Amino acid sequence: MKAPHPIAIVSLGAATPEDISMRAYGKLQTADEIYCLGEAAHRIVAALPEGTHLAQRCQILEIPMSSDRTEAIRYYEQLATRLLDQQSRGLACSVVTIGDAGTYATVQYLVDLLRQADAEVEVVPGIPYYIAAAATVGEGLVRQDESLLVLSKVTSESQLRKALAQGHTVVVMKLSRCADIVRKVIAEDGYDFIYAEHLGNPALELLTSDLETLLARQPIPYFSLIIVRPSRSCAH
Repeated sequence: MKAPHPIAIVSLGAATPEDISMRAYGKLQTADEIYCLGEAAHRIVAALPEGTHLAQRCQILEIPMSSDRTEAIRYYEQLATRLLDQQSRGLACSVVTIGDAGTYATVQYLVDLLRQADAEVEVVPGIPYYIAAAATVGEGLVRQDESLLVLSKVTSESQLRKALAQGHTVVVMKLSRCADIVRKVIAEDGYDFIYAEHLGNPALELLTSDLETLLARQPIPYFSLIIVRPSRSCAH
């Protein structure tokens, strides 16, 4: 009996079609069914070479996005059941997500469910948004003995100040949850930063290192992040 196709979890990277890997593109080309987690994922697939053909095999899924993951998990349970059925019938299925599937991505819940069912799963990595943001402005994230600290949110000013004083470059991935804290530290202490929102979406993208622009953003959208660099001229 022919072994079933692994269910592919395909990372599209930071919303720029040219930056997806050959491996990711190959998974899409050979997929019988493509499940796009959100409109942004579908937009990238449609913009690829042969995108019109690929889009015909796509289904757009809108996963509930909130700090309460109850609805998202229920949605993924239904999707896992569908994928397992299709895999058992010999279909090749790809689930595509923006960014990197292993970095603060809700699709990890789906991977857990599939593996609990002993399904064969293949996760294809992608370029995380914070890597793309730094590259877009031509800046390195870390140098020499600096370390990189990636946080989902910041809970206090002291937490952020301590990390920066220790020489860490700090990435806050879900800035909307702690924007006031981060902006206050940057404004008071003068740290350099890169702020990005809706990266890869030409109609909405903003990428800036200007303090006035950052302070004026209201509200900070869900799809935003910030990179704060340690200052060599300041000590706390």
